[in-house]
Order: sequence, then structure tokens, then C-alpha cells
Amino acid sequence: MSKALPRARRSHVFTDPRFLLGLALVVVSILATTWLVQKARGGESVYQLNAPVAQGQPIQASALSIVSARTGSTAYLEAGALPEGAVATRTLSAGELLPRDAVASAASLDRRQVVINVATRIPSSVSTGSTVEVWAVDSPDTPLSSQTEPRMIASSAIILSISEPDTTLVNRAQSVEISVPEADLDTVLAATGSKSSLIVVPAG
Repeated sequence: MSKALPRARRSHVFTDPRFLLGLALVVVSILATTWLVQKARGGESVYQLNAPVAQGQPIQASALSIVSARTGSTAYLEAGALPEGAVATRTLSAGELLPRDAVASAASLDRRQVVINVATRIPSSVSTGSTVEVWAVDSPDTPLSSQTEPRMIASSAIILSISEPDTTLVNRAQSVEISVPEADLDTVLAATGSKSSLIVVPAG
């Protein structure tokens, strides 16, 4: 009889409320730990840049990837929230998460894109994304009696792209795409259609 008692006790251990409560606590603890680990590994779906985007340039969907990141803030643009006609309000680097405050719609910026030919080589300090001044000066063949003072036609143009000058031409004009405030567009277009030479200098 004494040997049967332990077996009887073992047979009832799985129905012991204290055992069942302990087992339930272990299961809950494992599930809670798993959930916390998954949550820590997860994050918000945000945009990451695959390539650099200069200030004023359009932000194309092809230049973005969607990644999961725990940013801890709302400073970055979530996936699906890219506005139509999005442009960068500052220069962005490849690999950077897309900041919300660095994106605007082209319509809200009141800027227009235009291509101009500049008469002299662009300074080495000027590159895509630089803010520059555009000046109009008289062409070299302007008679002395008709010459006028150089005049600034855009004070805050943004360089969008720069083409290499055609070295096969005598007049090695350099083509530059710029973004200018809409208020300056008429003046810039008038200068490009005149005999004036256009010069780009760093804004200062």
C-alpha cells in the first residue's frame, strides 16, 4: 500500500490547481516575452532614399525604398504619405530616412524650373543643390555707348542639374537647369531671350 501512494499522488498532480496556475503563468510569461521581442524588432514603415536628391529636385518614387524603422517620433514621412509632385526643400543623402520637413509639393513652393545657358564656366564651389545668384551682363560685342550695368535677375536660384560645355563649339556656353521663384521667372526668361550673357555666382 505504501508504494501505491506516490503513484496515486503523481496521477493527481496534473489536476492540482496550484500546478495548473503555475503552468498558466509560465505560458503567459513566454507569450508576453515573445510579443515584446517582436515589438522591439518591428517599427514604422518609412521612406529611405536610394540616391541623393538635391534641394529643389523632384522626389521620385524610384529613388525611395520602404523600410521598417523604430524612429520614436513623427519626424519621418511614413510610407504612402508622399505628396503628389513632391520636391526636396533641402539636399538629401542616399541612405537617409526621408524627413517630413524636407518634403513639399511643387505647387506650394511657388517655384518654376527653367534651363539657361551661362557664358562662363560655373565656379567649382557650385554644384547640384547649391543656391546661386543669376546675373545678366552685356555681351562682349555690345557697343560701348549701349552698355549697361550688370543686373541680378534671380537672387535665390537653386541648381538642379549642370551639363558639361560642348568643347567643339567656339562659344562654350554651359547649360544649367535651375529652379527660381515664380516671381523671377519673367525676368529670367526675358534675359535668356536677349543678347545679354548670363552668369551664375554662389549666393552670398
